[in-house]
Amino acid sequence: MFVSLTLLRSVLQLSSPPSSFSFVILRFGAMAETEELPEEIIVNIFTWLPVKSLIRFTSVSKRLHSIILSDPKFAQSQLKAARQQKTLSHRHLVSTDAPQLESLQLDDTPSFGEPSSVRKFSFPFQPQPGGYVKLLGSCNGLVFVAVDKKFFYIWNPSIGFFKQLPDPGFPLYENVLAYYGVAYLSATDDFKVLVATFGFGGTKLEVEIFSVRTHLWGRIESLSDVELRSQGTFSNNALHWLNHHNQHEMVSFDLAVQEFRRMPLPNFDHDGKSLSYLGVCGGCLCVSRVPKGACDSIDLWVMKEYDVCDSWSMLFSLKLSHPPELRLHSREFLVVETRTVVANWTGKGFELIRIDHAEDEKLGLYMLKGVRICMIEYEESLLWISGCHSGERDRAGQDTRNPSEGLRKLKWK
Repeated sequence: MFVSLTLLRSVLQLSSPPSSFSFVILRFGAMAETEELPEEIIVNIFTWLPVKSLIRFTSVSKRLHSIILSDPKFAQSQLKAARQQKTLSHRHLVSTDAPQLESLQLDDTPSFGEPSSVRKFSFPFQPQPGGYVKLLGSCNGLVFVAVDKKFFYIWNPSIGFFKQLPDPGFPLYENVLAYYGVAYLSATDDFKVLVATFGFGGTKLEVEIFSVRTHLWGRIESLSDVELRSQGTFSNNALHWLNHHNQHEMVSFDLAVQEFRRMPLPNFDHDGKSLSYLGVCGGCLCVSRVPKGACDSIDLWVMKEYDVCDSWSMLFSLKLSHPPELRLHSREFLVVETRTVVANWTGKGFELIRIDHAEDEKLGLYMLKGVRICMIEYEESLLWISGCHSGERDRAGQDTRNPSEGLRKLKWK
């Protein structure tokens, strides 16, 4: 199949701002002797364009709509090309019980918190009154969420696809999500989500793990004498949590053998700080250390060689000239490659603060309503899981509108 260069020019001119690839192809088109190019060449070119531009191109023709949103090979190629070129867009996704579901740009830009950088999403999965959409984690652009602590979904906020997961069999009422995590295993091309829950009445902790490849939940035996909380950090084919019963260790879950084990942390006894947060920096596990109260400094420790205690090294100690005052029990931290995002409760809502690890200044502020908050980092991609749909689904998992119609109506701010 051949594609008209006239059509190609009109597509590339939609790119805002135009990419370097746009200019190259437009110039090539002007020099070409023929007005048509093989489709495989055009598709290969398009894999190097950002997701935001590609979404705009879906309105140009039915064929482009199909390639961009329905071809799994194209989606994989686009993600691979973005990683190679280091152009993969990273965003900060936030959910509150207001309810609000928004994302902010995390990449190197001073626009954090500015209205033009914020995307507001409609809830594709509505919580019950007083309910909550919990963000469990993300890999390769796919976000896993829990709605009202009962219903679990896969969702790609970049393109609108989502799918409800089977019922894991947790108690339907008064259950607490103790800890959770999301991972992708490239060796088996499988996404996994781990969820641990217990009841308010002292019900025994239950740990289940879901495999997208098998579409099944499985029971996992947890360690005793550990207290794990919230989102796990994925690195080296394992999920990791701090052990709040022992400040000198973290707990990992090896996804290949599906076992928990303990791992050592550096000795923090005399650093003058009391709060720790896990993250990933430069592909290595890291621990961010901050004091209580005024967050006037951040120490970042990195495990340079995985599971080797002696490889822990302090990467930097950042002093903040204008430290935010943090409430002890009303703050969340998200540690990513080159920056830390703090969600601080102010009494009127949450103030998001982005702190660049290379600077001593806060680079952006943004306010959100609500009294509960969760936040994750996600990458923009076109990936979707077979059987996913765009549009609303009822509780039984049935489609309530045409998937392609939902995609045509997909909008970003």
